[in-house]
Amino acid sequence: MSPCQLRRLAAISCLLLSAEARADELQNSLVQAMRATQPDAYAFQRTMAFERTGASRKVFVERFDPRRPADQRWSLVSVDGHAPSDKEIDQSRKTKRGPTPSYHELAEWFGAPATRSDSAPGYATYRFSRLPAGVVKIGSHDASADTQAEAVVNMKGKTPFVERVRFLSNKSFRMMLVASVQSMDVSARYAPLPNGAIIPAGSSSVMKGSMLGKSGQITTLVTFSGFESVR
Repeated sequence: MSPCQLRRLAAISCLLLSAEARADELQNSLVQAMRATQPDAYAFQRTMAFERTGASRKVFVERFDPRRPADQRWSLVSVDGHAPSDKEIDQSRKTKRGPTPSYHELAEWFGAPATRSDSAPGYATYRFSRLPAGVVKIGSHDASADTQAEAVVNMKGKTPFVERVRFLSNKSFRMMLVASVQSMDVSARYAPLPNGAIIPAGSSSVMKGSMLGKSGQITTLVTFSGFESVR
C-alpha cells in the first residue's frame, strides 16, 4: 500500500470515528429529551381508521384526558362519524390499551446500537438492525429481535428531535393458532408544538398474513389533534 493510500485510509478512519462519536452524543441527548417528556402532560384526540381485507373501513375517534380517573382517561367520541352506541362505549371501556402515545416511548429503544448517515442537509438517519426485547409486541409474540428500525432526526432547529420512525419486519410468526403474520411495516411521525414540546402527529401500519388459510392484510391510519396542555 502506497503512502498516499495509507494517508487516505487514515483520513477515512478519522472521519468514521468522529462520526461515531457525534452519533453517540446526539443519541444520548435525544434519549434524555425523550425521557423528560411527560406522557400525561396533554389531553388530545386520536382518530384511527382500520381497513381489513374483506371488511368495510372503520373509523374511531377517541379522546384522552389525563385529568380524569385512570380507568376513564380514554373516551369514545364517534364511530364512523356517528355518536357511539351504548354497546360500542362499553366495548371501548373494556379495550386493553398500551402506553399512552408520546415521544417518551422512543426512549425504550433509541439508545440501542445503530449506524448513522447524514444523507440530507439538516437531517441524520439512524438504522437499527434489531430492537431491545419488549419494544414490539403483537399479542403474546415479541417481534423485537426480528424488527429493523429507522429513525430520521430533524436537526434544522435549535433542538434536534426524531421526526420520523419506521419499523419493518419480514419474519413470519403465528398467533392464536389460526392466524399467521408474514410481514409488518409501521411508520410514525412526530412534530413540535409552539412551546417546543414534541408530540405524536400520526402513524400508519400495514400487516400482511393469513387467517384460517385466507391471505389478506390490515391497514391502520392514525392521526392526533387537539393537544391541550393540562400541566
